[in-house]
Amino acid sequence: MPQETPVTVTSISTKQMRDAIQRSGYLLEQRVATILTKEWGFAETNLVFPDPDTGKSRELDISAISATQIYKKGFNFVFPILLCECENNPQPVAFFTKESLISFMHHEQAKVSGIPVKFWQEDGYVSLSEFTGMGKFHHYCKGAVATQYCTFQLKKDKSSWMALHSEEQHDTFNSLIKALDYKIAEHFDSWSLPNKVDEEGINIQIYYPLVIFQGGLYSATLKNNQLALKKSKHIQFRKELFLPRINEVETYQMDVINEEYLPHYLRIIDAEMQMVKKVFQRQRANVLLSIEKIVEEAKKLKMKPKSYRKYLEF
Repeated sequence: MPQETPVTVTSISTKQMRDAIQRSGYLLEQRVATILTKEWGFAETNLVFPDPDTGKSRELDISAISATQIYKKGFNFVFPILLCECENNPQPVAFFTKESLISFMHHEQAKVSGIPVKFWQEDGYVSLSEFTGMGKFHHYCKGAVATQYCTFQLKKDKSSWMALHSEEQHDTFNSLIKALDYKIAEHFDSWSLPNKVDEEGINIQIYYPLVIFQGGLYSATLKNNQLALKKSKHIQFRKELFLPRINEVETYQMDVINEEYLPHYLRIIDAEMQMVKKVFQRQRANVLLSIEKIVEEAKKLKMKPKSYRKYLEF
């Protein structure tokens, strides 16, 4: 009877463990969560949410929230929500950027939820971004934008490098979008009619989908048929995605930054919240009128819980 070959079990060393962790994105997530907790007060790692297409469980690396109080009395807040994926990319990622001819319209991609996100004017409702004039101050409406990107991989024969569209990064962006859609739906679905109109305050969430790379980040531009590559700290990325559940194509705008840029990025968000606050304080009568009108009209509809989203959103 032939003898069996003994199986040798190799245990990973401490050095190998350390090297493996450093190559992963775990430490990046921990560093980012620490900064967000310090600057904003709350950050949650590994947010679990259901994939709307498959029903399977997904995880978002980090979700963080801050708060801007609008009026001194009552519950009147605007909450910036940062949804973040972290990646320790082994090779640089290059985004093909160019100036947009319609950058002034990109405020329309600022994703929001809550009440009120539509505001009554003389002949109908306008969106939050239009009411607050985001086209003049939101960073989505400034600078170059990318719709394509690539990373790099050494060929099998190691003779040269090739540029390719990484499936890992493709999944990162799609996962971020699905987490965004989930959080928006969750917030709308949590709304219920108040007993009295004056019990309803401002409760708005403005979302900032973000990808943070630990490795190289570059902008790629074509000038006079010459490719120019430039190290970048912050790139705006627009992505169109077909959503089978609503049978429509939706445009999403998100930010891509390197790790060192995060504190400055948070200051951008804080400045935008202050601009929204100023408009809300200046237009207080219109804001309160819009809330009153939304609540009164919703009462007439007598909807079931979790049925108000189509009515609440613009």
